[in-house]
Amino acid sequence: MSRIIVVSIFAALFTALLTFSLPAQQLPQSEPVSPSGAQPDSSTPSKAKIIESVAELEEKSRQAYTDGKFVRFYAVNMKLHDLRPYEPRYMENIIAACALVNRPTTAYHFLLQMQQQGLSNDLSKNPDTISIRDTEVWTYLNDLMIGAGVPNGRGDVVFTLAAEFSSPAAISWDESRGRFLVGTQQDGIVVAVSQDGSTQVLIKANEENGLWAIRGLFADSENNRLWVSSAAVPAFSAYQPSDKGRGALFEFDLETLELKGRYNVPLDGQTHELGPIAVAGNGDIYIADLAQPMVFRKTAKGEQLEAFVGNKDLVGLRDLAVSPDTGKLYIADSAMGVMVVDPAQQTAAMLTGPENLNLGAISGLFYSKGKLIMIQNGFQPQRIMRLELDASGSNVVDVMPMAIALDEFDRPAFGTVKGEEVYYFANPGENQPVKVMKTPLDPGDSIESAEMRRIKQQIKALQ
Repeated sequence: MSRIIVVSIFAALFTALLTFSLPAQQLPQSEPVSPSGAQPDSSTPSKAKIIESVAELEEKSRQAYTDGKFVRFYAVNMKLHDLRPYEPRYMENIIAACALVNRPTTAYHFLLQMQQQGLSNDLSKNPDTISIRDTEVWTYLNDLMIGAGVPNGRGDVVFTLAAEFSSPAAISWDESRGRFLVGTQQDGIVVAVSQDGSTQVLIKANEENGLWAIRGLFADSENNRLWVSSAAVPAFSAYQPSDKGRGALFEFDLETLELKGRYNVPLDGQTHELGPIAVAGNGDIYIADLAQPMVFRKTAKGEQLEAFVGNKDLVGLRDLAVSPDTGKLYIADSAMGVMVVDPAQQTAAMLTGPENLNLGAISGLFYSKGKLIMIQNGFQPQRIMRLELDASGSNVVDVMPMAIALDEFDRPAFGTVKGEEVYYFANPGENQPVKVMKTPLDPGDSIESAEMRRIKQQIKALQ
């Protein structure tokens, strides 16, 4: 576990080292501290350097392949896999490289890893794999990977939003109205939607309320509050370049929709983009920053937003969830997986789990009764998965599919848990009717089967 370190939000320190922060005290800007409490390790690349390194390595991978230097092609993709362990492209390149340099055992290892993680691909279409295809292991695993792209699990369309509510990016269940609230980016609208699809516009961005694109919603019926995160982004129809990087958390009376408070992102010289909201049991509100790898917080009694936690090695936040009983915060990154933060213990670590766990390309993350539900839309198959957590809440003990490659899926994203079901946008694109679907939280079968364990034993015997 790495310690959370207290820092200010000032731009100089933020630029120097984006680490874990709590506002209880301030560290001198000239003495940034690493998450472990030791001085920063200069050998550890910054976020910008990691991104640059990935780009450089990808170029080296292309050049090595073009030059026929397949050992180098293998080595470079192993480095890429170390940096982005959930990225299927790098695993496929390693398999191809191993076939080209006669390392079948390593190729089968990565083929098994991809299959275990439920990834869908037909690697027999890759001409570089021809030398390792004539085995039972290859045929079995590759056929299973092809089968992983077959629609499976449950997903029912609840309602379809009219095209006028373009690019929805947030949804929350409003118990007081018995309707869903949907927020849109293009026009900054909050609309109430019944399960029969009928709609009522509740709030729309204007000069009086100061809203921009709606990126996060949370309807707190118990406390009669509607929390809305909003960001000035080009997708907003009334976007002004002078507003770039601005954002705020808005507090409305849920019943009357009267604006009760506005909590601006502190000015620090950085571009920010407030996104999804999670509310803890103690009333603290967390908001993901989609432009910087950090999370803001407004405490239950606080009167301003504060930089709460960040990690220089994350690539881009996509969603977050909070456990109401333990207070643990789960932060989904597009490439690196899920970071688990314990505010009470001031600790943070990446979520771990079994070999069949792939935490890449998360586009929605939710917590329910000791489990995480995640939507993944950045690789094939697009899917919804349920992760069983251990007692610590920091480790996954089982991975279960809920809905896979359904016909309605077109980069599903965002969502909310209501009762025993998760509701989400199946196709949240622009200028099209967007379907809201529901999937029960009851899990499907575990990804690994008894037959899979037999195949693993065969691969081990080849070593």
